[in-house]
Amino acid sequence: MDDFAQYLAAVRGKLSAVAAISAEKDINFGHQFTVLQNDEKVTLSVYNGKKGRKLVWGGSSGSLAAALKSAVNGDAAPANSRQQKQFAGLWAGSDESGKGDFFGPLVVAAVAVDDTAAVKLREAGVKDCKQLTDKKILELEAEIKQIALSYSVLELKPEVYNLRYEQVRQEGGNLNQLLGYGHLAALSKVLEQQPGCSGALIDQFTVSDAVVRSLAVKFPGVECRQQPRAESDIAVAAASILARAQFLRRMEALSEQAGFELPKGGGEAATQAARQLLRQQGRAALRAYVKLHFANYAKLSEDK
Repeated sequence: MDDFAQYLAAVRGKLSAVAAISAEKDINFGHQFTVLQNDEKVTLSVYNGKKGRKLVWGGSSGSLAAALKSAVNGDAAPANSRQQKQFAGLWAGSDESGKGDFFGPLVVAAVAVDDTAAVKLREAGVKDCKQLTDKKILELEAEIKQIALSYSVLELKPEVYNLRYEQVRQEGGNLNQLLGYGHLAALSKVLEQQPGCSGALIDQFTVSDAVVRSLAVKFPGVECRQQPRAESDIAVAAASILARAQFLRRMEALSEQAGFELPKGGGEAATQAARQLLRQQGRAALRAYVKLHFANYAKLSEDK
């Protein structure tokens, strides 16, 4: 069950990168996600049976469905082989943490490295944070900050996240716009500190290239691009660890504030924890703990 819960969290994060999840529920032998955007409705049923995991798509088959399938399947390949090459010399990468977690902040980090720093980071054991334990992530954080040429860690605590998300929604945007602002701000800070950067790489969270275009305008001498599974690049991997470390620390602080350990992810355990907080501290207090646009929060409407 733990492995399946982790798998669902990964799927949830990939779906959320394309569009907000409007509902999710447990089904026989699995879990189902529903995504609504404009007049399109897409469902994804994830089954965990004896023969392994199975994904079953339903609903409309338009552009939303195509984008969701591409994100989950990880087959949104870069447009050309030039985008596939690794940077050299001096470059930067960015990644985020917390976008698929009901509790806690959204954190975006960027890291700049050169070839020497890249070697040192690999020797230290830096890799995609999803392949590391929480303990190892926190241990590597200090080493990354010491080795990296520059780094930036930007955190939207739940209260600020909810305010900014509502502002973005009122402007007609969605979670991708909010993520885009974070990546743009984190990378901009690093690139301003390291004017010799040859490139900037973003772990792809959307099919839109708005962030890449904004960076290209702001830093015309920097080759900017995004790609799926960009954590294979050492700068992005280091950024993923810094973002996750800050997320973990905030979750620890929020757990102390709540009086019990808050669960990660967006499953039923998170909903139950929010119900407990609702009873203990009231609905208004939840703004300081959770992301209000998640389907988990809608489930609390039945509670008084």
